[in-house]
Amino acid sequence: MRASLLPFLASRALVLAILGGVRLATSIFGLGAAAQHASHAGLLAWDASWYERIAANGYAGLGQQGLRFFPLLPVLARSLRAIPGLTAGTSVIIVANLASLLAFAVLWRLVVFELGDEACARRAVWLVAFGAPAFVFVMGYADPLLLLTSLVAFLGFRQRRYGIAVFAAFLSGLCRPVGMLLAVPAAIELGANWFSLSRRERAMAATSVLAAPVGAATYLTWVQVVFGNFWLPLREQLSLANRGAITDPILTIGRDVSDLFHGTHLGVGEHAFWAVLLVLLALYILWKLPASYGWYAVATLVVVLTASNLASLERYGLGCFPFVVAGGLLTENRKTFKIVLGLSGLLLILFSVLSFLGLYVP
Repeated sequence: MRASLLPFLASRALVLAILGGVRLATSIFGLGAAAQHASHAGLLAWDASWYERIAANGYAGLGQQGLRFFPLLPVLARSLRAIPGLTAGTSVIIVANLASLLAFAVLWRLVVFELGDEACARRAVWLVAFGAPAFVFVMGYADPLLLLTSLVAFLGFRQRRYGIAVFAAFLSGLCRPVGMLLAVPAAIELGANWFSLSRRERAMAATSVLAAPVGAATYLTWVQVVFGNFWLPLREQLSLANRGAITDPILTIGRDVSDLFHGTHLGVGEHAFWAVLLVLLALYILWKLPASYGWYAVATLVVVLTASNLASLERYGLGCFPFVVAGGLLTENRKTFKIVLGLSGLLLILFSVLSFLGLYVP
């Protein structure tokens, strides 16, 4: 926790200062309605507004689109509303930020367990705290909870503490649809350890493979009972207005590269750079880290890059923790780490400003 507290506080101070500056600029210069709305919403803008409304009133009245937001964050936020004076929005932000702090601490612990390198663990924590899209970890987003539950599940997989792994993976499935991808590393760990496990451990390890999909299926079953359609949340997520249908990633990246070099739709075109970077990092992870890390990163990329649009690609990449572990390994040189962290911090400022002006969808 000591290794996590400073990057946690520093990143939040930076994001809050940016938000204050954007609000001041919009009031002084009278910027457009979109900027006014986004800056006023602040930490509850974009997807956070959906979680706030679900925490306040449940899914009733939000229409089918609201069902694509899985329930773990709003349920936890709703439980805090028993504290006098806490609104639904404040509760969502508190849960998200507490999850961020705990995730940073578990990340440090996992890297130390895996590599025995406290310096690398500290670098990984700083990189996730100051990643370009890390401002969403300050907002009322579910990403910090997904990061926390996936880290705890991984620690359980790798330490053969399968009870913890099952619980964390189940919660991850309740958090976001991509939480189900934890079934991939769980299956790899089960296969790698099968002959050294007792009968009871094999049963628990097999349960850990199913835990995240069962968590997601629990929510989908509730949707079936209440709304009459088991697949409705996933269908909404695959709609053109959101993730879009499954497409060829080569065509999507090629289109975005073309947009980038022709100066059109730069907000979309810049995703191509991140796509290439994440693919290269995934190859490095497959080479350098245990197989469960590498294939978890690959599975995440397959899901993200096969979307018809690459919106939120950076956020998905930062939430898949093997990428920041790879960043910690690649920045062993002190000067390199300072340069990478500085560039990442500058991008964090840029992305935050654009998002709080309503120009960048996180």
